[in-house]
Amino acid sequence: MPSALATAYHNLSSMLDAGVPVLRSLNTVTPGLKRRTKRAFLGLAEGVSKGDTLAETMKLHSKVFNPVDVMLIEVAEKSGNLPGMIGLLSRWHEMSNRMLKKIRAGLILPAVVLVLAAFLIPVPDLALGGWHVNNYLFSVAKILLMFTIPAAIIILIIRFAPKTGSVRWLLDHIVLRIPIIGKAMRNLALSRFCWSFHMLSAAGVPVTDSVGMAASVTGNAVVGDLFKPAVESVNAGSLICEGLSSDLPLELVEMWKVGEETGQLDEISKRLADRYGEAAEFWFDQFAAWFPRFAYLVLAVFMIIKVFQGWGKIYSSMGL
Repeated sequence: MPSALATAYHNLSSMLDAGVPVLRSLNTVTPGLKRRTKRAFLGLAEGVSKGDTLAETMKLHSKVFNPVDVMLIEVAEKSGNLPGMIGLLSRWHEMSNRMLKKIRAGLILPAVVLVLAAFLIPVPDLALGGWHVNNYLFSVAKILLMFTIPAAIIILIIRFAPKTGSVRWLLDHIVLRIPIIGKAMRNLALSRFCWSFHMLSAAGVPVTDSVGMAASVTGNAVVGDLFKPAVESVNAGSLICEGLSSDLPLELVEMWKVGEETGQLDEISKRLADRYGEAAEFWFDQFAAWFPRFAYLVLAVFMIIKVFQGWGKIYSSMGL
């Protein structure tokens, strides 16, 4: 199921493509939206009615519209290709939403099992040492905290870490080293670069600007750095492919080279975006399949240890 924003973009693109003015299109698609997205689109309609551009108004609703959306809409408004750009954004957000759901699918069930295990694991100890509610609740809380504190730290780091700089680069480097999820994030970053380049190119942005903008919105500082030599290459008047890092996938470098040589870079970048998007989805699927198994294994080992500890107490109490 597409996200609320992807659906809103799709409907808005269809209205604009049919020749309906921007303000009327916004007023038409807004009533059927979910609460937060609806408030943002009402704000867009109000801003446009006052003579502001869509991009200017979107900046006031940063909780709904991310910087990439704002940048692309701003470019599209200047180039006159607003319907096409919003349509591309709809497809991008739909793909991003699918990947987010895959991550959640891999996390929800283990979390539920963990909570249930936290209430069950202390039972043998209580059965042997006497049923004390306070001790039981303390044991449950201790087990939950063993897992929730590291998870909370990770969430806080992701949410509040700087978007640029050495700290961000280090965190992104660590993410890429995580089994399975690292491959998913690397492919997602490559897809973001290719998608952004394709959308910017479709909006009529010069290649020299498109490659630099696309490199800045990969979502991963390490992957973004791999495209910096390409930015320098095209700014120097050379081809983009001449500056593509050797650490990038060979197929990307070769297909990009063919795209520049044949003048079909717009089509090639779209094809690459789809390819790496599919690869990212595959690895997110693998994460959703294997992470629960890993979580269950950890819990099983933990419970086995508790069983042996319980038997040890029984034998000790019997003087054996």
